[in-house]
Amino acid sequence: MFGVGGLTTKWFWYSVLCVFFWAGWILFSKLGTNEGIPALPMQFIFPFGALPIVLVLFIGKRFQFEGSVKGISYGIANGVLSAIGSLALFAALDPRHSWNTSMISAVTALYPMITVMLAVTVLRERLTWVQVVGLGFAAVAIIIFSL
Repeated sequence: MFGVGGLTTKWFWYSVLCVFFWAGWILFSKLGTNEGIPALPMQFIFPFGALPIVLVLFIGKRFQFEGSVKGISYGIANGVLSAIGSLALFAALDPRHSWNTSMISAVTALYPMITVMLAVTVLRERLTWVQVVGLGFAAVAIIIFSL
């Protein structure tokens, strides 16, 4: 079940944990925009929530910083892309222009389609026919949610 290792693998449970925390992230993002905090201030406030986690992890590593310049570059690119994506999400959740949070959450949760396409083209990963069918269902979901 669920591919290599299924329910007994760490990656699966980390993924499930991620889903729950991201659901809370969306919820608190919407609550913040409902209180009148626009996208730009929300993006400014956002890193202050991450700072305590970063400090705990940094202390846990005994203040050692990673030495791979290439890895650090990817990490910085990750941060930039994440910040731009968050800014777009906060703008979408703004009650002045948003329709509803469930719609926005469903549409933005389809980002794995792009990730899969990039994994196939850039990383040369292969898809099974079941995974291709899943992508088809995701494409149909976009159309259904947009109606």
